[in-house]
Amino acid sequence: MTSNANEKDRLDLARIRKGLEKPGGSRFWRSLEELAETQEHQDSLHNEFLRDLPLEGNGINRRDALRLMGASAALAGLTACTKLPRERIVPYVQAPEDSIPGVPLFYATAMPMGDSATGLLVESHMGRPTKVEGNPGHPGSLGAAGVFAQASVLTLYDPDRSQVPIHLGRVASWDAFLGAIANTLNHHRSTGGTGLRLLTETINSPALSAQIRDFLTLYPTAKWHQYEPCARDGPREGTRLAFGEYVNTTYRFDRADVILALDADFLGSGPGCVRYARDFADRRRVEDVHSEMNRLYTVESVLSTTGAMADHRWPVRSCEVEGFARTVAEVLGTKGVSPTKTASKVPSVWIQALVRDLQNHRGSSIVIAGDQQPAITQLYAVVKVMMTCAILR
Repeated sequence: MTSNANEKDRLDLARIRKGLEKPGGSRFWRSLEELAETQEHQDSLHNEFLRDLPLEGNGINRRDALRLMGASAALAGLTACTKLPRERIVPYVQAPEDSIPGVPLFYATAMPMGDSATGLLVESHMGRPTKVEGNPGHPGSLGAAGVFAQASVLTLYDPDRSQVPIHLGRVASWDAFLGAIANTLNHHRSTGGTGLRLLTETINSPALSAQIRDFLTLYPTAKWHQYEPCARDGPREGTRLAFGEYVNTTYRFDRADVILALDADFLGSGPGCVRYARDFADRRRVEDVHSEMNRLYTVESVLSTTGAMADHRWPVRSCEVEGFARTVAEVLGTKGVSPTKTASKVPSVWIQALVRDLQNHRGSSIVIAGDQQPAITQLYAVVKVMMTCAILR
């Protein structure tokens, strides 16, 4: 039995040599069995890729299932290519000024967000805005643009964007809207606007503000309400407590050697974040042997872009930032600061090193609190900024 098995497994080398001597060009084989075309090799190929598997009931085999899935996906894609909307392309009779097909035009504009605005340049092709970038001549952007500015061009092509006035869930016309508004204003004219309310978002346009003032002059008893989902009430009230009036604080991060961020993501969001990110990055570049990098301390509740860039970061709850600010103010020797009721969870060694760094860099330190922090935290940040002579404008 052993002899017969060895004879069966033995390859006929003489027949293989004759096959190789036949003309037909060079070939490649994965094994001697494939070259010899043995019966065992043919059986292995047949068993490796089975084509007719036994089916159970009315089922289908794997190949048919894949074939049907591929066909259905192809047909689904073809349906999107049928019955395209008919559009007529008509050339200009009188082309607009400075309009050359294939050459984009750039328009300077500003994108308002909250109580601030960012200068932008919009690239337009044949009257269609396609790209938004920062305006190099605007001090708030310096040629850069944030994520909201970059994505704003997509809203122009949003299919769900409202294109007509809607009244009680139905499509209306602008004439109907203007007529209804005129009737309402005429009704309130005799009473001076009693019961009339004007609701807007934060207004930072001088032209629109002047129009609203004229409206309130015509209707003196009317009320104007402003609302923002993410308002900056904390910073406004904090500056009022510090200076006795509402002011806006801007920071010179290009001159700051030490920065303390109290739950403030000034590199990723908020007014001036694009300019602040540029100024902060400029102080991180080492150009010669005399260059010194700035140092960033961050105390925050959620990891942010600013926290990721911090040299020293300590995570705390958002409600604990106020206690940390009180502790730092006490160590700095700020007058009029009520003692903290609860001890800060930040180690005292960490606080001592922070305060020592702020004191050693008087005139070049910044303490900034996040917009979501209450007014008292904003007050401590402003007071500490004044005490450490940070650049405040």
